[in-house]
Amino acid sequence: MICKFCDSQNTVKIGIRNGKQRYRCKDCGKRFVDNGNLPRMRTQTEVIAFAIDLYYEGLSVRKVQRQIKKVFGVKASQVAIHNWITKYSEIVKEFLECYRFELGDTWHCDETAIKINGEQWWFWEIIDRDTRFMVASLLSKSRGADESKELFRRASEIMKKKPKEIICDGLQAYKKGFNKYFYDHHQSCKLIQRAGIRGIRCNNIVERLHGTLKDRLKPTRGLDEEPKTEKILDCWWIHYNFVRPHSALNGETPAKKAGFELEVESWRDLIELACKNKYSIEIRDTINLKVENQQVEVLVD
Repeated sequence: MICKFCDSQNTVKIGIRNGKQRYRCKDCGKRFVDNGNLPRMRTQTEVIAFAIDLYYEGLSVRKVQRQIKKVFGVKASQVAIHNWITKYSEIVKEFLECYRFELGDTWHCDETAIKINGEQWWFWEIIDRDTRFMVASLLSKSRGADESKELFRRASEIMKKKPKEIICDGLQAYKKGFNKYFYDHHQSCKLIQRAGIRGIRCNNIVERLHGTLKDRLKPTRGLDEEPKTEKILDCWWIHYNFVRPHSALNGETPAKKAGFELEVESWRDLIELACKNKYSIEIRDTINLKVENQQVEVLVD
């Protein structure tokens, strides 16, 4: 039996509880049941992944609740579904933050207005033209230089190389962020502003992305506070880049086109990879802490 926490095969049976065989891993010390579920979760992995996928494809939580009951016969409250979405989206996002991607030479950036609790906020996006990869995004109350700098800072942390040009509209705040993180004296990267709807230098790609986002937000009830909305938008970045196939890429995902080396086809793949990574790190840190404490005890003695 393989440990669901650390993938070790050094496991032993430790009895049966409620008709289910229990195991203990000799390497990490964790106890578990071989039920196909994620660690520390009672609900099946495929149910959770199915719910998250439906949610980011545009269904409301109420409709997701109905679908998992029809397909799997599982009764789950709307609160439970929200918890699945929040918990595993954050785990996956943390797992993906360590990766860098091979992007193209032309990026497009723009911002669009969305309503949160009746107030107007701004959602900024940068998308790579060749891979359709959403490089960075930001939710903000205003459209100033500080927000532009934060957007370009996020973009600079995810790329393997600079683009040759960044296309945007005439908002002057873009220049501040560009100069701080992408400008150099060799002008290896240029900022092209005032891109229109027509012509060679247009921003239609990112405008189409805005349309996809707003189609997703229409059935969403609960955009009533900034932290909740920011989490939804951050996790939509995962769905758009790693799960949702793109017609312009012949059915491939932007992440695959950008050189993401792991085989990922669904939320289930992402969740399983992210959870294994998370729990292996926790186990390693626990073991290191025990070793350090033992060394301290030896020195004290």
